[in-house]
Amino acid sequence: MKKTPFKAVIIKALALLGLFFITGCNKSGELVHLTGRTMGTQYNIKYYSSSQLSDSKKVQAVIDELLLKVNKEMSTYLKESEISYFNQTDRLGWLKISPDFFLVSKYALELAEETEGVFDPTIGPLVNLWGFGPGGSRKVPKEQDIAAAKKRVGFDKVSLNEKTSEIKKKVPGVYLDLSSLAKGFGVDKVAMFLESKGSKIYMVEIGGEVRTLGKKLDGVPWRIAIEAPHPESLGESYQRILKLDSMSLATSGSYRNFFMEDGKKYSHTIDVHSGRPVTNVVVSVSVAHKSSCMKADALATALMAMGLEKGFTYAQKEGLAAYFVYRDVGQEGRVFATKETSFFKDLFSTKNVSEVP
Repeated sequence: MKKTPFKAVIIKALALLGLFFITGCNKSGELVHLTGRTMGTQYNIKYYSSSQLSDSKKVQAVIDELLLKVNKEMSTYLKESEISYFNQTDRLGWLKISPDFFLVSKYALELAEETEGVFDPTIGPLVNLWGFGPGGSRKVPKEQDIAAAKKRVGFDKVSLNEKTSEIKKKVPGVYLDLSSLAKGFGVDKVAMFLESKGSKIYMVEIGGEVRTLGKKLDGVPWRIAIEAPHPESLGESYQRILKLDSMSLATSGSYRNFFMEDGKKYSHTIDVHSGRPVTNVVVSVSVAHKSSCMKADALATALMAMGLEKGFTYAQKEGLAAYFVYRDVGQEGRVFATKETSFFKDLFSTKNVSEVP
């Protein structure tokens, strides 16, 4: 269920976001655009300058530090990160971890329980085995290796102590992978920083995960597009353009991060039960959430792993604003169709934000 750091399934065209570059000190009410690299991808941030956000260079320095901290806590690609230490040690006792690492792990384990393990943050051994983790070699593994990796997977193999902010492995070899939440959480951290400085209008995007607040000064909402999985098959670059007013949007897709072997495609989205890449017809799922980009990020991954029928049923039951893009098997997989929950439809036709969980 891991999502590649290079997945950017939301809009990439700067024209749609209306981005432009400003550096240094800025006049009050001026639209500022900051861009940089983090988590193996790019971030784009827009906000209106104010008395507390007048120096864009200082603002960007704070943002870079916030995102670096998230990486140092939860990146499996950094050998000295908190999560890497947890993954590398066979210690079964309690381990004190940072508040943010604890918060993200707590939600990941809660969602794992709610989805009966379809979403599982301990899927790391399988992700790494198939070559989608740090330093992995992308190839089809042997069946005995898949079976061995599956024995180390299971959200019930990890315990949390909320009173002490501690985490514990119940068995050796457990490997946490929070990449399906980390970018969304990074977006939330930047958004909370901007709000703490009085910002009431912003757009924060990291690798396709987006959170907005308010409308631009001209009264127009932020316009964010869900990218078409294969533009040549549709004749369009974007599947859907949304007016995102004070909410988060995250997308999980299977068409960017994969490898081919013997003419067969293997996606990075792993079925925790089979131990193999998912084979369902869904190519992307987008989830809107009224506040948390982290939750939208994780939920999109969970629905992607469930597949169209189970994912759509789950999304409707849980009141999720979800948008599915899938292969129309009746057209031999060459044509893509879409399906949206009633909550997604109501949200983007009536702008009724209260419909979003």
